[in-house]
Amino acid sequence: MDEKDSMTPDTIPQSTPVDGTVPAGRKNRRPVVIGVAAVAAVALVAGGVCGYRAYENHQVSVARQACQSAVTDLGKTVKLYKALLGADGTTAALKTDATSVKDAKTLDALKQAAGAETPAMVKCDASDKIGLDAAAAKADKTAKGVKAAAKALESAVKAVESSKLDKTVADADGLYKATEGNVQDEKTREALKQAIAKRDAGAIAKAVKSVNDSKAAKEKADAEAKAKAEQEAQAQAAAEAAAQAQAQQSYSAPRQSYTPSYSGGSTSGGGSGSSVPDFVPSSGGYGVGSANDCDAACRAPIQH
Repeated sequence: MDEKDSMTPDTIPQSTPVDGTVPAGRKNRRPVVIGVAAVAAVALVAGGVCGYRAYENHQVSVARQACQSAVTDLGKTVKLYKALLGADGTTAALKTDATSVKDAKTLDALKQAAGAETPAMVKCDASDKIGLDAAAAKADKTAKGVKAAAKALESAVKAVESSKLDKTVADADGLYKATEGNVQDEKTREALKQAIAKRDAGAIAKAVKSVNDSKAAKEKADAEAKAKAEQEAQAQAAAEAAAQAQAQQSYSAPRQSYTPSYSGGSTSGGGSGSSVPDFVPSSGGYGVGSANDCDAACRAPIQH
């Protein structure tokens, strides 16, 4: 049989048995391919899970850092607010009396601003991103509220200080007007006027003291001058009264006078029978009296 006949379709090659079995020298590669694919799929799934977990952990870490940053900012804001609340300016403003400000409403606003409660701190203790994001948002919101409270407190303090200055200026201006012509040194009033124009509280306080001191000095000098004038007037009045009393005493000294009296009798020496007057003393002036009232010396006859 020739080669052509041996290559007919009905001829089964010797390499392939009739029963379809694979010769011992030839391996089946399909199970191997399926096994590799399965392993690859498992590896892919496992790698995907691990990758997702790594990504999720990264997100949680980022969220935690953001939350902690927000909490740190909140702590700083609260610290600044507490420092402002305890500052000397705030303390002095809170102690201000209503009579020391021009507008008492500023004190009410200050008390309200200073009465804001300090919020509690936020904690970043959540284990997932959602919880951490919520805590961070809460810390941010709380920090904004504290900043607003601090700003309100600062504005309230400034309002009280401004109202105090307004009252100081008004009082100083009233003192300036009331002391016109009532100070010992007019330069003190001029200094006060300049301080009022500048709205300088320190300069106003100094000038007010100087004006009050000058006013007190003038009042003292005026009082001393008035007392001295009154003493001099009293001394002069006393001297005039003494002089007048002495003059009256000199002019009112008693004097004795005699009043002639004619009795109509004759003298003892004889004569033409003419009568001689008898002199009768009179205490109130010159008057006529009887011979019986006259002393013997008064009735002595006049010798011719």
